[in-house]
Amino acid sequence: MAKNVGIVARTDRKKAINLASELAAKFGSEGFSVLLEPNLAKRLRMVENSVPIETMKAHLIVTIGGDGTILRTCLRLPKPEPPILAIDMGVRGFLTEIPPEKAFDALDKYLKGSYTVERYSKLASFVGETRLPDALNEVFVTSRHLAKLLHVRIWKGDTPVADFRADGVIVSSQVGSTGYTFSAGGPILDPELEAFVLTPVCPITFMRPFVFPSGSRVTVELLDPKAARVVVDGDYQKLMSPKAHFIIVKKSEHESSFVRFDGHFYQRLKARLLSSKEEGSESG
Repeated sequence: MAKNVGIVARTDRKKAINLASELAAKFGSEGFSVLLEPNLAKRLRMVENSVPIETMKAHLIVTIGGDGTILRTCLRLPKPEPPILAIDMGVRGFLTEIPPEKAFDALDKYLKGSYTVERYSKLASFVGETRLPDALNEVFVTSRHLAKLLHVRIWKGDTPVADFRADGVIVSSQVGSTGYTFSAGGPILDPELEAFVLTPVCPITFMRPFVFPSGSRVTVELLDPKAARVVVDGDYQKLMSPKAHFIIVKKSEHESSFVRFDGHFYQRLKARLLSSKEEGSESG
């Protein structure tokens, strides 16, 4: 049984902070060493438990928030990443597993070993000689300036695929196909399909998304301007310059994994993405 647990929570919601406090106490009573992300540790006045996510070597990570909280956490966790038990306090929370009111039932199931672990592939990306943090959802290439089109060329290995002008380009993983690229008109990938998707964002010419096998090396070359901004999972950003005007994306050797109790991909898809119910705009 895991004995180190890390807890990461939204600190802009009192309910999330309170739940984190209660879960920390529960894990402590079960003999776990509890590690808290520094901002959360400060809010809980438990600075002795403060550990940066970048050095949080735990057997289990509990996130309390939405998909944004999960993505920020996965960008920073040491590799290999421990499984994540995700409690939903965001909006749609596609990656999250349980609502707050079921948190302690889920903890009891975890302690009894009544769960499975679901694994997701990640994307590795390179600008020049620099490797960016691995993406769980997507790598987004966009202009440095608002309303400025990018003229790009897409390569698969050494083969040119297409040239087009667009507001940007999204390269998304299987799980990322339900995120930003879904909103931009990209297809949803079944998690058993070993592939990733390249989706043009608002192209000015007719251009559909591309689905590439997971073993592909895909390059986005900047033709004009030869500078852009790369955003990984909506959080990490890097500027591309004329000296390094292309980005290479391929499947990473690392994965993210999630603790699951019941349900499956299509149940979550129907309940959280394909519902007609109006939601707010925060991602958590």
